[in-house]
Amino acid sequence: MAIKILRLIFCVLFLSAHSFVYSQLLDTSSVHDYKPTNIQIQQTEKYLFLDTSQTNLDTSLNLFYNYYPTYQNAFPFIDLGLEATPALALSKSNNQQLKLRLGADHMNPYFYDEKIHIYQTDKPFTRLNYSQGANEMLSIVATHAQQISKRLSFGVDYRRIKNQNFYFSNLENFSRVRMGNLFNTKFYTSYYSPDRKYEMVASYLWNRSRHVESGGLSNDSFFNAQIGRNKINNNIINYTDGIGTLAQNQFRLTQYFRPGGLSTDTTLNASLNQFKEQFFISTALKNERLEFEDNNPDSLNYGVKLTPFKDSSYHRSVENEVGYMKIIGRHSVSSSLMHDYSSIYQNTVTKYFQNLYITAKGIVRLNEFQFEPQVKFGILGYNAGDYQIDGVASYRFKRLNFIGRFLSQKVEPTFMQQEFRSNAIQWENNFSKISVNQLQGTISTRQTNHNLKVDIKAENTNGLIYYHDENKIAQYDDNLTWLRAIISHHFLRNNFGSDLNLTIQQSSNQEVLPRPKAAISGNFYTKFKLFQKNLRVQLGVRSFWFSSFNSPRYNPYTRAWHNTNKQFESTPPIQVYTNAKVKSFCFGIEFFHVQQGFMGEDYYSSPGYPMMPRSLRLSIRWDFNN
Repeated sequence: MAIKILRLIFCVLFLSAHSFVYSQLLDTSSVHDYKPTNIQIQQTEKYLFLDTSQTNLDTSLNLFYNYYPTYQNAFPFIDLGLEATPALALSKSNNQQLKLRLGADHMNPYFYDEKIHIYQTDKPFTRLNYSQGANEMLSIVATHAQQISKRLSFGVDYRRIKNQNFYFSNLENFSRVRMGNLFNTKFYTSYYSPDRKYEMVASYLWNRSRHVESGGLSNDSFFNAQIGRNKINNNIINYTDGIGTLAQNQFRLTQYFRPGGLSTDTTLNASLNQFKEQFFISTALKNERLEFEDNNPDSLNYGVKLTPFKDSSYHRSVENEVGYMKIIGRHSVSSSLMHDYSSIYQNTVTKYFQNLYITAKGIVRLNEFQFEPQVKFGILGYNAGDYQIDGVASYRFKRLNFIGRFLSQKVEPTFMQQEFRSNAIQWENNFSKISVNQLQGTISTRQTNHNLKVDIKAENTNGLIYYHDENKIAQYDDNLTWLRAIISHHFLRNNFGSDLNLTIQQSSNQEVLPRPKAAISGNFYTKFKLFQKNLRVQLGVRSFWFSSFNSPRYNPYTRAWHNTNKQFESTPPIQVYTNAKVKSFCFGIEFFHVQQGFMGEDYYSSPGYPMMPRSLRLSIRWDFNN
């Protein structure tokens, strides 16, 4: 039903846009000057402290074709070689979320988060992103936002990714499922009264992924011996009929009640800076469902003989939060009480939890210095006794920006780390709480043609939980240290630009926390204008690489990455691209993995999972805002 509605929306948008396409895009004469609408983005989580600061919508030509979310959210990372498949970030810290959750995080880089943003625009704004390539590689991203009235706004974000690939084309029942198949949808609306003493933000989030769980190649040497199209239908894989599904949906309503203010009977002030305090109430209904089915199980994969089966885990929760915020001079303080009622179903067993948390947040401002502390405690329920204390301090001196962060937490493991029930394996652990302490510092500067940022993080973890062997989980009851440094450099001058990122890290125990010691990503490009400077053109090349290490391997029926003793070496794929832009229309061609076949055939995204083959992809982005 949701897909039919979205298709109808796309048809309506296309037909309504058709009448003004010529004047907006094709006519570049001086008679029809292009004047794009100024689009601002407002982060609603800042409403807590009555902050309505805005950021500009990114309309740059550089990297507009980033159709693969993990490259933006998780680099360096390993995945299953296809878009919309499980991914593991290789430079992510070990801090935990202080709440009851299932803990299957392998799709996090693809899913929209729970944060809501509001587009501020005088006219309706629509952005369409479309990419398509060989082997049914497809990405569709659509955003629409508009002010229905001065005080009522509405928006929708939609993402669709699929990637079939041909490397695993001998899977059984392959016709009924795509290799990678992902949907994201986020609806949101905001409304406030004429004097803004009442305001509400409502949102609905829906995520779903469904993909083949192949388990990877069972014989890498056999696969590597094949060349080009001979690889088709000649793969030996671990699973021939396994499918994984992860679905999430959430409805959230946040209401703000603001006493006082400057509005009178004759004058209405709709700004937030007129208020010095506010009460807020938030209600959220959440559902998360995990499924794994194998219609032709091989006993070699599970260690036991099984008939066709389907495992499932289901988490449903109702979350309510009530709080109060007060501004004192230039400083702000907020506190709240949060109650969460959860039920978790896992293979015929259901458990119920009543969870209670208390939070406190603040902002301290002293000239160019700002400090934002935050505290959260678990009082009752699954997370009783858990705590998290963290803070961010920022300071600006001339062209230098300094940011310092600290975090100290002790958190109960996720539910699936403590209890796991499937047809193949089961465990019921009594792991202790995980303790994490972090210090982080960032310094950045902007010169005429250069942007430079250095970010350093030091972390100590006690009680880290990790997966190993084929189906085992363990807790490391000792201190584990992890150091990470990221150096980023952006250069742009006249017709040449570059983006470079270097990540250096050190883990004190590579068997528990395996991480590559170095990772590099680079983008080099030239840009120029043609046809009386109406057409902007960009030519460039991109690549990424990380050093060899004992890479984890994905296990379909635990939905987790298990540590191995197998050395994994990254081979950097080279991507050549060209982009063009006229007015609000961007067009791009990317040649991914261009060197495959010329520099060997041994390319992998993780142990047992070949990288996407060489392919040509077309991408467009069109902003309807004029």
